[in-house]
Parts: sequence; C-alpha cells; structure tokens
Amino acid sequence: MTLVAIISVLSFTVWKPRLVQHGVSPGTWMKYASIPIVSTLFTYFHIWGALYMTFFPLQYKGCLQIPDTNAGLGWQGIVPNKAEKMARIAVSLMTTRLLKLEEIFSRIDPAVLTEELDPVLRTTLTNIIDEIANQEEPDLWYALPASVKNEIILKAREDAPRIIKALLEDVRNNIDKVFDLTEMIVSAFVRDAGLLNHMFITCGYNELVFVRDSGAYMGGIFGCVQVVLWIYWSAGWMLPTFGLVVGTLTNWIALKMIFQPVQPVPLFGGRVVIQGLFLKRQAEVSSAYAKIVAEHLLNSRCLIPAILKGRCADSLFEMIHAHVSEGFDRNFGSASKKLLQIRKGKDGVTRCKRLVGEKLISSLPQTMRHAEKYMDSAMDLETVLRERMAAMPPEQFDRLLHPVFEEDEWKLVLLGGVLGVLVGMAQWRFLGG
Repeated sequence: MTLVAIISVLSFTVWKPRLVQHGVSPGTWMKYASIPIVSTLFTYFHIWGALYMTFFPLQYKGCLQIPDTNAGLGWQGIVPNKAEKMARIAVSLMTTRLLKLEEIFSRIDPAVLTEELDPVLRTTLTNIIDEIANQEEPDLWYALPASVKNEIILKAREDAPRIIKALLEDVRNNIDKVFDLTEMIVSAFVRDAGLLNHMFITCGYNELVFVRDSGAYMGGIFGCVQVVLWIYWSAGWMLPTFGLVVGTLTNWIALKMIFQPVQPVPLFGGRVVIQGLFLKRQAEVSSAYAKIVAEHLLNSRCLIPAILKGRCADSLFEMIHAHVSEGFDRNFGSASKKLLQIRKGKDGVTRCKRLVGEKLISSLPQTMRHAEKYMDSAMDLETVLRERMAAMPPEQFDRLLHPVFEEDEWKLVLLGGVLGVLVGMAQWRFLGG
C-alpha cells in the first residue's frame, strides 16, 4: 500500500511527462493503481467479516432460521451455534487425555478440609442439633443440662473428620454416579456462549490476526498480477473472476497455514521448520486454555454447586444420609438411642437421622464456600492442564481448536469468493473494459 502511494505521487509529479508521452494519463494510472488497493482492502475486510461471523452474533439474528443450522434470513455465529458440540469435544479431550475425575478429588486431604471447615461446622452443627431437638423433643431437650447438650455437639464435631474422610472416599470411588462433568461444562457453555468465544479467541488470537493480515498481503499480490493482465488484456469479466479467485484462495490458504502441517517439517537441513502456526504455539496456547478453564469451569466455586444440584445429586445425597446415619449411631450412645426409640419409636429415630442429613445438605453450598481457597490450591487444575496439554502430541493438540474451523471452513471460503465476485463487478463498472 505504501509503495502504491509513493508511485502514485511520482506519477502526478516527476513521472507525469513520461507517462503522458506513452499515452498513460494520471487518470488511467489511478485506475490501474486502484486494482491492488481495492484487492488489498477487500481481502482485509472480507476476512475480518468472515472471522467476525465465526463468533458473532451470540444468538440468531433474523428470521426463518433453517432448523439445526445457524443460517436462514439471518445469522448466528458458527461457534455459539455449535456451543454444545464444542463443549463435548472439550470434555472428551480433558477426560480422555488430560485428567480423570478421580484424580481431581484425590488431591483433597480430608483432614485439611475438615480443619478449613471447622469454624463454620462448629456453628452449623450446633444450630442443626438444637433445631431438630427442639422440633422433635422440645421438653426433653429443654430439660437436659447444658453440659450434656455440649457433649452431644462436641461428639458430633469430633466425628466430623471421620465422616468427611469416609464421604470423600465414597465419592472418589463412585464419582461417575454422583457427578456428571459433561453435563456441567456443556450447560456452562450453552448458558454462556460468550465464554466459548472468549476461550477460542484468546487461545487463537494470533492465528486469527494472521489470517486477516496475511490475506490482505496475498490480496495485494493478486491485485498486482491483475494490473499486469489488465494492461495487456482489458477484459471486464476478468475482474470478477479474479475477485472469485482472490476471495476463495486467500481464505483457504490462510486457514491451511494455521493448522497444516500438523507435524514439524524441517527444510534446508533443519534451518527452517514448517508447522501449523497454532501448533507452533502449543505451550503458549496451553497456558491460556488452562487458565480460562480453571477460572471459569474447573474450580471449587463451579464444581461444588454442579455436584450438589446436578442430575446425579440424589446419589450423592444418599451417600451423605448413609454416613450421617452411621455417625448418629456412633455418637448418640446405646442408652440414649434406646431412650429415643422408646419415646419416638424406630421410625422416629430414622426421621431424626433424615432431618439431620437434610439440614446438613441444605447448608453445604454455604458451608463449602469456606473451603474454596484450599480446594482450588489442592486441586491446582490450571497447572495440571497446562503441563499436560503442552506435552500432548501435535495431532491430539490440533483437535483443540481445529474442529471449530474444520467443519464450517467451506462457509468462510465461499463467503470470500462471493464477496470477491461482487467487488470485481463493481470494479468492472468503474474501470470499463
């Protein structure tokens, strides 16, 4: 572009007499100069538009949307439209290549977790026991000396580490029954399509910029070739034809350069190594990807509610009730238990256990927030993901972002070709021929 501007200035000043002498007026020169300029600008902006349409709008804008597509008399970004599918690819990558659910929870030490929760458990257990006792046996609870009440509460607190340890082991051994990671991540991406955009744009930003800028350079080169042909053969149909070629080839070549070749290809004795640009930045992309996943998905603030409210929550609650019941039997004492059975009956004792379990479960979301910092530090999922992603073979790492472009690559290429024809026809009208 700078070179064309300099030549244009020279054509209207120093070179003007010579150009006129050879029958080339300044106006004719400007027509010639407009071809590479238009080709460069067109390629830059049509690629920018194609990339924008890959990610935006987040929701379908328009009417008469074709079922199961992102098009119709309107448009939805390719990535938001495929949020569910992309999320499932991400989960598959994480669970088959990077980490196991059992490993996530095995990093949590029950003793440390109990220590973190002790201040809030002290208050929570006191309130639960006091509330249920007043609800089920108000007269008996009122008549008990404070020392006896405190001993009951103290025994429950002392038994908490044992219950938490047993519960964590039970959860680890049956993680597939109590937690659905796929459901959690898919729901998060479908609920917030902007999060998926953020992930792909952040990880692939350098490559997206390369597609746009390299396309503009290629457009300028094609434009210069077009000028030479136009000088010797001013056929009007050549302009939309070149527009079609420029629009399709620039997009296709740029997309291929991002992901191809997958494996490094050494040239000139290894002095030059060719590899897809995205794959060359594997370490950098791994760091960005792991950070986003750890901040927005795989952290205790997201995992705990997903476990407690997910479709497998009932299985978890059954485990909690079982461990609470065991703890109840251990800490209530045989004599106290017999007294309670006499007063309440066997069903009454079972109801008391159930009420304790329900109260504990309802308090878990708020209670567990006090352990979030420790759990995130213990799991350290950002570091795990970053290191393991960076060590992945290129052909596996390629599947991280490539599926987004691969399936709908033809749409970006076709869009470039169509716009190229339209711009070429506009040039044809302007230049004549």
